[in-house]
Amino acid sequence: MIKRWIVLLLLLFCSSAAVADDSVILKIVESSARAWLELLDNVKYRESWEHASPLLRSNKTETEWVKSTTEMRSPLGVANARYIATAGAAKSLSGLPDGDYVVLQFYTTFAQKGLALETVTLAKAQNDSWLIADYSIK
Repeated sequence: MIKRWIVLLLLLFCSSAAVADDSVILKIVESSARAWLELLDNVKYRESWEHASPLLRSNKTETEWVKSTTEMRSPLGVANARYIATAGAAKSLSGLPDGDYVVLQFYTTFAQKGLALETVTLAKAQNDSWLIADYSIK
C-alpha cells in the first residue's frame, strides 16, 4: 500500500512538473510570437523578416516577404485586439524539416476586416529561442 502511494505521488509530481514546463514554454513562445506580430502591426515588415527564423528567410527573400506581407496586411487596417485561440506542439509539419515547432493561432480583430485568424508557426533555434518559421492569416 505504501509503495502505491509513493508511486502515485511520484507520478503526480512528474506530471505537474511537465505541465509547469509546458506552461513556461507556452509563455515564452507566445511572448516571441506577440513581439514579432507587433512588428507586423507597426508595418515593420523588413524587421519582421530579419527577426524570423532561417526557415522563413530561406523560403522568401526580404523583398518578396515585404511585398507579400504588404499585400496581405494593408487591406486589413490596424490590429485592434489579439487573443490566443489554439496552441500545439509538433515535431513534423508539412513543408518544414523535422524539428521542434509550436503552432499558435490568434483571433485578431482589424479595423477594416473585422475578425481574422492568424497562424504563427515558431521553430526552436539552436540557442533554445523560438523564431517565426511561418505566418498566415485568414
